Amino acid sequence: MRIRVTTRAELYEKRKQEHIERGYRIEEERPVPVNGLCSFVALQESTEQDRLAESVAAALSESRGFPGDW
Repeated sequence: MRIRVTTRAELYEKRKQEHIERGYRIEEERPVPVNGLCSFVALQESTEQDRLAESVAAALSESRGFPGDW
């Protein structure tokens, strides 16, 4: 999972540390504030369980047809 985190400049380091503690890897850091905001991308590697859940969700969404097809 990949998310962009945008935060006020004074909270940047705190938010980054919170994501690191939760197991995210930090990429694309933009610590210089633009209009008072900084950002970074937090990336979390998919676990085996996450991939299974994604596969099940994809299979379920593909199997939905028209009600007459049931």
